[in-house]
This record gives sequence, C-alpha cells and structure tokens, in this order.
Amino acid sequence: MPRADTSNRCRTALIILLALLSLPLLCAQKAAAAPLTPQEERGRQVYVNGASPSGVPILAYFGKDLLEVPGESATCASCHGYDGLGRTESGVIPSNITWPRIMKSYGHIHPDGLEHGPFTVESLKSYMEDGIYPGGRQGDPSMPVYRIDARDLDDLIAYLKRLDSYLDPGISDSRIRVGTLLPSGGPSAELGEVMRRTIEAYFSDINTRGGIYGRSLTLTTGRPRTTADMSRFLRSMAPEQEVFALVNSFTPAMESELGNLIEEQHLPLIAPFSLFPIEDQLLHRYRFYLYAGLREQILVLARHATNSLPLKNPRIQILYPEREGLAGMLATAEEIFRSKGWKDISRTGYTAAGEIPAAALERLRDGGSDLLLFLGGETEAGTLFKALGDGGCATTLLMPGVPAGKAIYSIPLSCKDKVWLSFPSLPDDRKEWGLSEFRAMAARQQLAVTHPTAQLAAYSAAKILVEGLRRAGRNLSRERLLEALEGIFEFDTGLTPLVSYNKNRRIGALGAHIVGVDPLQAGSNGFFIPRGWIAAQ
Repeated sequence: MPRADTSNRCRTALIILLALLSLPLLCAQKAAAAPLTPQEERGRQVYVNGASPSGVPILAYFGKDLLEVPGESATCASCHGYDGLGRTESGVIPSNITWPRIMKSYGHIHPDGLEHGPFTVESLKSYMEDGIYPGGRQGDPSMPVYRIDARDLDDLIAYLKRLDSYLDPGISDSRIRVGTLLPSGGPSAELGEVMRRTIEAYFSDINTRGGIYGRSLTLTTGRPRTTADMSRFLRSMAPEQEVFALVNSFTPAMESELGNLIEEQHLPLIAPFSLFPIEDQLLHRYRFYLYAGLREQILVLARHATNSLPLKNPRIQILYPEREGLAGMLATAEEIFRSKGWKDISRTGYTAAGEIPAAALERLRDGGSDLLLFLGGETEAGTLFKALGDGGCATTLLMPGVPAGKAIYSIPLSCKDKVWLSFPSLPDDRKEWGLSEFRAMAARQQLAVTHPTAQLAAYSAAKILVEGLRRAGRNLSRERLLEALEGIFEFDTGLTPLVSYNKNRRIGALGAHIVGVDPLQAGSNGFFIPRGWIAAQ
C-alpha cells in the first residue's frame, strides 16, 4: 500500500474518531441549554422550596421519633445543594444526588461504610418515603423521610434527571446575560441611564479581553413603571431573554417588592446600597450590597454617641417620618442608648414631608432635648436647620447624611461641633489606582463621566459581580455564584471600603464613616470633618 494512502487513511480515521468522541459532549451541551419541561420545572420547585406547586402539603419526618416538620423546612437543596453535589456541614455529609451518581449500576458505599445495591427509579422513590435502602437496610438516619403526593414525587424524579446538566437561566456556552432594573421616568431616570451605560461599558471592556471563561457578558435593562411590570420582567421573559443575575438595580420606590421577587426567583442581586433595607436583610440569601443602608448607619450613629460624645444621661428625642420598616431601626438605636444607661428616650413621628410637628421644633428651641436622632429627608432637614438657627443650637444632632442631601449646607453657625453625620462611603475611600483603572476603562469604551459618584458605585457593584463569576469558575450556576460571593473577604475594589461577605453577611462594607461639620467652612473642602469608620457588626 502506498505510504501516502496510509497517511490519508490514518488522518481520516483520526478525524472520525475525534468526531465520535466529541459527539456526547456536543449532545450534552445541547441538552444543558434546553429549558426545563413543565414537569421538570414543577420538580425544581419541589427540590428548591420543599413545597408542591399544586398546593398539596409535603411533610418531612426526622429521627426514630419521626418528628414532623413542613417540607419547606427540610428542602432537598438545603442539604444537597442547588447543584445536588452535597456540602459537608456540622459533621453531616449529604450525598451527591446527581442522576449519574445516584443511579450507579454497581450500587453505593456510604462514608459510614454502609453498602447497598443500585437504585432503580421505584426503589429511589421508596427510599424517599420510608428511608429503606435497596436490599432492606435502614438508610442514613440524618436523611428525613417524606410524605409526598405521587405526582410531586414523579416531578421531583424528572428534575433530578436534569440536575447535573441543567444550566440556570441566563447562561449559555457563550454568554452570561445580566439584568438591571432602572426608573422609567422622573428625576432618577437620567441617573439610572448613566449607571446603565457605565455597566455596559465595563462589560464591553471585559468582553474585549475574552469575557468570563470564554463567555461574553450582556446587559438586559428593564424600566418598570409598576410592581406588576417588574414582576413580568423577572418572571415572564422568553428563554432567550432570561437573566442569570441582577446588578445595580435602582428602583427606590419598589425596593421591598424587588427583594421579595428575587428571593422567590432565586435570582442573585449585586447592588451598591439599599436605602431602606428590611430588618433581617443580612439573612436574605440572594441580595448582596456594597454599602450599608439606613439601619446600619443609625446603628453607627448611636454607637458614636454612646462611645465618643461627652453626654451623661441625655434627654433623647428621635424625630422620624412614619414609614414602613423604620420601627425595627429605631428599636436598634434605642437598645444601644439603653445599654449605656440612657433611658430618657422619646419618639416623634410625622407623616407629611417637610411638616415636622411644631411641638418637636419647640422642644428643640427650648432646650428640651440634649440629643436628637433625625431621620428625615432634605426638605425636613432644611426646616429643622432653620428652626435650630432661629433658636440657637443647644442639642447635639445625629443624622444619616445621604437622605439630608444639600440641606446639610444650611446647618446654622450655632451648630458647630453639634452635628454628626453618617456616610456609607467617602471620597477618601477611592484609591488612585482604582480611579486610574476606571478612567482607563472609560477612555477605552468612550464612556462620558458625567455623574462620577453614581458611576463609580455602579462600576464597583459590577466589579463585585465579575469577581464572583470568576471565582465560581467555568461550571457556572447561581448556587456557585452565591458560594463564590460568600467567600469574598476584604476584597479591594479600589473605590470603596474593603468588601467582605459570608453566609450571614450581605453588606460588603458593613459600617459607616462618622463626619462632623464646620458651618464656618461652608462651600470649602474643610466643611466636612471625617472622624473615622465604625463597623456595624
């Protein structure tokens, strides 16, 4: 046989062999990209939520005494993970329950040495309901048994078959689709648009360098006018428009509703800050913030007063707008005051913006308060400062700086050394290398810098997302992104305080700067006098 023919035949055989070897991979990728069937989606809800989409109760039973708990308290995902791989926790080693692993033809040997034969679909269902392994041996005592409707169990099995290959919404082999929500109109619309352009420019810059493990980042924007609009954006997207995560969503009027929706949809959110976080924000799994919200700033102000101000048994007045979510924040401040032995505390609420009760202003003018914690907005702050200016400033004032806005510059001269503000971030947090990095990106992407504070906040949130995506690796899922973000410790964005997260911490820079003011320096750089950072652990 001629040598050339032999060489050609070898090359042909090699090409065919490579094609055959790659065929299963190509098929697996195609299957991974396919959306869940209705049955698989129902099974996913059972797996993740421990509840039946049909409303039929699912109950779990633990131990020899068969302690009964709702299925929502013993979900599959809580032990085996959203990817089914299992995570060792508190000495318990949950099994890897991905379908190829659980259906091994040669059976199983468990960490405790117990062996049993292979599962079939029917014996697996039976094990979930009675805890007996194939062959009649008692199963893992840490694994609950379930009372579950037959249809729900079939749906769960259907989802388990997809668990190892299903890609979360918003991911393909070549793309990660990220969403953002912005105001549809009003005074915040322009600011939101500038923040959107900043994120798009940053994503484009990442993509020019190869993206994230070969996947490009794309940004989808929603501008909901109502909560219903926002719900449709998150729930009813066509498969090609679904998003993997949200970044920098800026919907001040619908923040509470957004929080509920992303928890229901298991949709990670990375945002600069939450203006009015709910009281148990740190325990909510899918929300990550860069900066402290109002609750943490109030805590920092109270600690500053009790630890650093020369006050002894002060008469404390709390002046606040009657708004949902503030009650718990006020209780936190009062608890700190009382821990110092300060018990003379009164609250005064008001409902209409700018209309501080006359009695509260009179009390301040008459020297009836030694310490005022003020939580109003810019209009009310202007009213308050005018009242203090008319009557002298006998009261020490604590207030979050951001809500007060430009009214801060109307602080009367008599209040020198009497006003203390909290800010989640200051320009001093920005390092020169961080600013240089941002400027270089903006120049490469022809991004106009028009609202630098807002743009740097949006850019920093996007940097945290990208850092999480990189740490999560090529085998990306929402679960792996959450775990990656929870592992971030003292990450330096170059533009913010150091950022750390963990399972019970969802605010990266958990604390605030305390700032004094010198009204004599109004209009100059010496007006604000930083007094240090206080952690809000």
